[in-house]
Amino acid sequence: MEDNSPVLLPSPTEVPVPEWPGRPLRTPYWRRFSTYVWLLLGYPPLVVIHSLACFFSWILVFTIPVSKMNARTLGVILLLAPEDVSVSTCSQRKHQGYETRALLCCYHAVNWYYYKYTVDGINVFAVNLLPLVIVAMVIGYIDRENQYASSEVKFAIAIGSIIPLSYYIGMGIASISAQSNFAVGAVVNASFGSITELTFYITALLRGHQAGNPCLQEVVKAALTGTLLGCILFIPGICMIIGGLRHSEQTFNSRSTGVSSPLLFISVGGVFAPTLFSKAYGNLVCDACTNYTGGKSQSNASGPFVCHNCHYELNNGTLFHNHVEPLVYTVSALLPVAYIIGLIFTLKTHSHIYDIHVGEGQVSGHHGAVVHWSRWRSLVILIMATVLTSACADLVTEHIQPILNQPNISQYFIGVTVLAMVPEIPEIVNGIQFALQNNISLSLEVGICIAVQVCMLQIPILVFFNAFYDVGFVLLFSDLHLWASIFSVILVNYIFMDGKSDYFQGTALVVVYLILLALYYFAPSPAGC
Repeated sequence: MEDNSPVLLPSPTEVPVPEWPGRPLRTPYWRRFSTYVWLLLGYPPLVVIHSLACFFSWILVFTIPVSKMNARTLGVILLLAPEDVSVSTCSQRKHQGYETRALLCCYHAVNWYYYKYTVDGINVFAVNLLPLVIVAMVIGYIDRENQYASSEVKFAIAIGSIIPLSYYIGMGIASISAQSNFAVGAVVNASFGSITELTFYITALLRGHQAGNPCLQEVVKAALTGTLLGCILFIPGICMIIGGLRHSEQTFNSRSTGVSSPLLFISVGGVFAPTLFSKAYGNLVCDACTNYTGGKSQSNASGPFVCHNCHYELNNGTLFHNHVEPLVYTVSALLPVAYIIGLIFTLKTHSHIYDIHVGEGQVSGHHGAVVHWSRWRSLVILIMATVLTSACADLVTEHIQPILNQPNISQYFIGVTVLAMVPEIPEIVNGIQFALQNNISLSLEVGICIAVQVCMLQIPILVFFNAFYDVGFVLLFSDLHLWASIFSVILVNYIFMDGKSDYFQGTALVVVYLILLALYYFAPSPAGC
């Protein structure tokens, strides 16, 4: 009989092939001499071939049914007697003289949409990348002398392993939040939502302080700014482009963005307030100035001067300790309060704002979240993923120095690109999927929520961590970080005003993001690095 089920492959459960009428009786399977010859000589090489086919077809994702078919072949088909198995088409089986049944069949062996395939609720790409964590741990903590892998290779593997771990953390947060009340969901989201980035930042600050390397502090600031710029510009922009190409024009909940816009202004204004304050009251000091003739500057010299390493001097006077530092702590205390008030507003008192129907009947907001795992399982996965993320972050900071020493690449650029955006890849994928489903509101919310968390949670946590354990982290940013962030917030709020999006608006955001990346690429590395 034929298996007409619509599944990709039949169930792996296999029953013995019955003896059909008209077929001659055969010796039992384990009493045949040919069985042992086959298992010793024929089966092993085919195991190697089918295992490789299974592995590569699974890694390619879009050929997952081929992988499942090869796995079934290994576990069932190749263990049958060869004389009991034949390869034929449906028309050929009708003329074989006795009844047969399909042991193996495959529907749609290749399909573009298999990127949605999940294993126990986990996307297949996260499953495939999980072995990177094991590889990173093994070569990172065993091969201390770099005999088998260079620091550059270890850095790349460690930074790549953060991608699946951040995905698992996000899945755990979503599952716990969906099964909890407002208070528990908010606490879990605030506690674990930024854990991937915070572990890297704190580890980098500690390692830089222990090694006396101020460059890692600047790299952390660049990564913070890069995450902010990527979540404000790139994530909404790429979602608008992909969603706009499929749905022409999409509408989103303007009332919800009316809540996010003030939060963005408060966030950026608060974070960069100490920087603006220092520029208003600090003294501009330069290490060395020379006139156009090449001589040292003199009081009676005339003509233009060229100055090097100019900065606002704060530490040598009382301005920093008496004015800037208290301002930093005040802002760091106020920003989390504003974040909590925003959570209460959006998730509790005014949650109905996010139930407004937009687009083609799609609903945006926090309701209807999918539960993938139980609370306890989610908590265990969160803890394990957090520990592994900390280990990977330690490896990243340990092997980042050769990357920072590249003469042709600014350390600012490394911070705002690789270190900032790699952990956000799962969020980018989620935002794109929401946009394809015509739920552009949720796509925009993904990026904005991360940007708000960076300013209102991550940075205050780093400031207070530095207060308890001085690692030299000062909440003063370079001019490039300052003006790039302010301009990005103004631009994105202007685009969000009409409540509509298309691929042109998305292109504008992405192009501005790429222009800012070009500025960082050609910018000189921080002074002293």
